[in-house]
Amino acid sequence: MQQPIPEAKMTQSLSLSRRGFLKAAGAVTAGLIVPLAYAAEATTPAGLVEITDWVRIDASGKTVIGLSQCEVGQGVYTGLPQVLADELDAKWSDVSVEFVTGRDAYRMSAAYEPPQQFVGASMSMTMLFQRLRTAGAQARDALTQAGAARLGVRATQCHTSEGRVIHSATGRSVSYGEVAADAAHLRLDPNPHLKSNNQRTFIGQNMKRLDTPMKVNGSAVFGIDVQVPGMLVGAARMAPAYTGKILSVRNQAQILARPGVHAVVIGTTWPKPVPNTVIVVADSYWIAKQAVDAVELEIDPGPGIHVDSKKIHEQRMAAMDDDKAIVASRIGNTRAIFDANPGKMIEAHYHTPYIVHASMEPVVATVHVRDNDIEVWGPIQGQDMVRETLGRAYKMAPEKVIVHTNFLGGSFGRKYVPDFVLHAAQASKAVGRPVKVIRSREGDIQHGFYRPGVSARMRAVLGKDGYPTALHARVVGQSLYGMIKQDKMAAAGGWDETMVEAIYDLAYGVPNLTVDAIDIKQPIPVSFMRSVGSTSSVFFLESFINELADQAGIDAYRYRRKLLAHDKLALAVLDKTAVAAGWDKPLPKNRHRGFAFNLYTGRGGAFETYVAMAVEIESGKNGIKVKRVVCGVDAGTAINPGLIKANIEGGIGFALTNTFKSEITFAEGAAVQSNFHDYPLLTLAEMPHIDVVIVNSDRPPQGCGEVALAPVAPAVASAIFKASKRRLRSMPLKLDQA
Repeated sequence: MQQPIPEAKMTQSLSLSRRGFLKAAGAVTAGLIVPLAYAAEATTPAGLVEITDWVRIDASGKTVIGLSQCEVGQGVYTGLPQVLADELDAKWSDVSVEFVTGRDAYRMSAAYEPPQQFVGASMSMTMLFQRLRTAGAQARDALTQAGAARLGVRATQCHTSEGRVIHSATGRSVSYGEVAADAAHLRLDPNPHLKSNNQRTFIGQNMKRLDTPMKVNGSAVFGIDVQVPGMLVGAARMAPAYTGKILSVRNQAQILARPGVHAVVIGTTWPKPVPNTVIVVADSYWIAKQAVDAVELEIDPGPGIHVDSKKIHEQRMAAMDDDKAIVASRIGNTRAIFDANPGKMIEAHYHTPYIVHASMEPVVATVHVRDNDIEVWGPIQGQDMVRETLGRAYKMAPEKVIVHTNFLGGSFGRKYVPDFVLHAAQASKAVGRPVKVIRSREGDIQHGFYRPGVSARMRAVLGKDGYPTALHARVVGQSLYGMIKQDKMAAAGGWDETMVEAIYDLAYGVPNLTVDAIDIKQPIPVSFMRSVGSTSSVFFLESFINELADQAGIDAYRYRRKLLAHDKLALAVLDKTAVAAGWDKPLPKNRHRGFAFNLYTGRGGAFETYVAMAVEIESGKNGIKVKRVVCGVDAGTAINPGLIKANIEGGIGFALTNTFKSEITFAEGAAVQSNFHDYPLLTLAEMPHIDVVIVNSDRPPQGCGEVALAPVAPAVASAIFKASKRRLRSMPLKLDQA
């Protein structure tokens, strides 16, 4: 058997702050489940025995379930252990969870990525559901065999329930804890018997989130909370322009002379080793931050100094008529239909801006670079990405990089990119001690990795029945894959699927379809962001479908029913959403509705989640306010309906921020926005009432973390048109133009 994964000891030094107060107050609360990786000495019972890569049990029956996925707020800290515990027949009150890493069992091949441990693309439940069921069943099988031997009966005469092996005929039983050591020596069945649906005890239930008590009482450790012995703290500042390079620190001697300052480090960025970051390492963050703000830099801004938002938009619009567009999808003969129907073509242009992740916890990492290994603590979304990056940087084997995962205070894809970890490593190497580097809010927003802004030209010709006989979609802008996955883009023929998501693989029945794209290169750093390109492409598509329905004089919901008549799953989601929204019931005065749909396809075709959305707005003296959102979703088997609802609700809130507020603009090669005063988020008072309709399904679990974002903006825009008769085709939607 493999040995249990050693956990590094980590001290926690929480001052008498809100977090410290909460932690102290919560210490008296009984029954709280604390992650073992954070306080191993205090909470790990002696004699833990490993049964599988995912299950450890001690003599008292305490069951520790490993979690390979980071908890970003999406609920995997509860949902994934819930799957394993169900097959294990564990006693839920005996279950605790710890973050685990470093084994092949924790890696997955998804989203075109090589096998690695990471969270992204709403893949966790889809990719790990069967794996965790198998691991739970393997452990249950081994414990049953060991328990039967202890009871002196055959394993086939026993069953399991709530952490016990029970002899069915007599009721005699032993606990898992009593036989765990024996079970650990047994060979695991590679194909164990899995429970049938009607035997499940936890799957499908609204189990309470295991991480909530820790987050309420302050004991949860986020990246910014990490304390390790001998640690220093660094603050970073980067060259403003994205192509900028630091040539020198003019006042380095004065900065080093400040009390509490240990070093001034010139750091390089990721993935290109450009010296664009200065890191001041000090005794505390406040000392480091004051010092780095006082640094006088000599900077070469590079060619990107000329990049600004006006020019970016002009480049997009100029490219709309470019004959060099790369065709992503072609069905039938769109051009012939257009040529045969002069004057009947409907055309609309749409635009979306660059946006940034803006997670509540800015990027932060603690790293100790030693001679023979490197240790990392932080809110890490891609553990193996960190191992590979630091291994290459310091010429070590990836397995020499030890990664400890903390809770993430939001990410939305940002904390997969390891630039912030590399900066902490560079600071640690310079001073020979562990260093926690905290990026300020301004640094996080102005030096993030953005979702690209793009524009689209949508064209269609309607038949006599009012439905499109031909549709041409052209999407123009900076390509995500053109910067971070050039091989994948080249293999596809030069187009980026994230630019044309839900359009190139159109769910609607349109007999003639052309979808093409043009990549306009920019030096702006881009990467994956929650819902990736669909927040742009679905805004284009669904807004245009609503315009076509209005042109034809057909109800938006029923228009989609006709276009999706071939797909029973889509029809079920449409119908249940419409019923829950009371779609055919009259609305009060000044209330208006909009509708949208999305078939969200996981990267690489890993899953398909159906989403329909009805939005209700109110218009009046105080402007327009979103009052209600009804979202129907078919995400396959619902492991924990409460977690699905939370993901949908959170996704809608995130999307409403993007719909009305989010926009990064550029001047002189740098982001203009810097904090929440000019990059505002949706407030609690602006959040509408949300009804989530989970459609029953016997399909395996599908993704749900990102699926609700894209339909929000087009549904809202349609409702605004009903209220004002004005089309808003650019995000963020400007209500003063409605």
